[in-house]
Amino acid sequence: MRPLPSVLGVKLSHDLRARIAVAAQMERLSDSAWLRQVALDRLGMESAVDAASGPRPRIPPAELEALAGVVRLIGLLHGSASLGRSDEVMAGLDSIRAVLIPLVVGLNGRAA
Repeated sequence: MRPLPSVLGVKLSHDLRARIAVAAQMERLSDSAWLRQVALDRLGMESAVDAASGPRPRIPPAELEALAGVVRLIGLLHGSASLGRSDEVMAGLDSIRAVLIPLVVGLNGRAA
C-alpha cells in the first residue's frame, strides 16, 4: 500500500488519545486508520485510499529486544569503522545480518 500524501498533526489530551487507542484496537485498526474512518463517516465521504488499512503488525518482545541490540551494535560499529578496525566491523555486520534478515523475512509472513 502506498503512503498517503499528506500528514495532519493533531495534539490530543491523554484521555482522548487513550480512548482512540482502545476504540481502534477493538476494531483491529491502527489509531490513524480509525481516525480516518471516523472522519470519512462523519463527512459522508468514501475514499478507498483513506479507508485502506489493517491491523498493526505486532512485533513480539523478543524480536524488539533483538532489534534494539542490533541498533546498539550499529552505534558501536561506527566507532570501530572510524578507527579502521575492519575485522570488528565485518564481524559486527555479520551479527546484524544474522538478526535482521530472519526478522524482516518473518514480517512478510505476518498478517497485516
